[in-house]
Amino acid sequence: MRNAVVRSEVRRIRHYPRASPAFRALRHGLHVAASITLIIGAAQIGGRPVGATLPAGLSGGRGRHCVAQLGALTMRCFAALNAAVADATGGRVQLLAGTTGAALRAIPLNRGAGASDYHVVSIEWTRSNYSGASLTWQAPSSCGDYASSSMPRGWNDAIRSVAQYSGCATTLYWDVNFGGADDVIGVNASVPELGSFDGNVSSQKWCPESPCN
Repeated sequence: MRNAVVRSEVRRIRHYPRASPAFRALRHGLHVAASITLIIGAAQIGGRPVGATLPAGLSGGRGRHCVAQLGALTMRCFAALNAAVADATGGRVQLLAGTTGAALRAIPLNRGAGASDYHVVSIEWTRSNYSGASLTWQAPSSCGDYASSSMPRGWNDAIRSVAQYSGCATTLYWDVNFGGADDVIGVNASVPELGSFDGNVSSQKWCPESPCN
């Protein structure tokens, strides 16, 4: 295990040997099965369904900016990052066209959100340094114990940088159903590249304090 400082938090990664091709093929099959279960509404945490239904034509998340809603089986995709942020914040945050992910980290996305409004808890990108396609996760509260036992279809093994918001920490998992190695990212921390986890995230949890259990 190696420690790497992320802002004021400690990012902890537990490493496991890289899987054989046969095991990775099995893992892919498990991901597909978990995604099917997620779509038909079987996944629950704290009595709430988690995950997202998925639009056709999303290949690896490239060229798309999507919003996945925890606590409901929905996901919406847009052509531009500013459109996705406007949707995720209920129109509270209107960004200029061309706003980058790097600039977005300094913008208080949840300012003005009421108790009944959805909050942005994290944004993830398919490339390092907060670039490429993006996946914005929104939750029905500022932060709570949320989980997705598999990534939305097209987003498995896709993300390479992460920014946390709304007082949330996250734990990334190598495999579906929170299996394999995990990468703990602290409250409101930003990670421009995930190292060995680049392109290897298959499930995820959110919580007010790291690590998420």
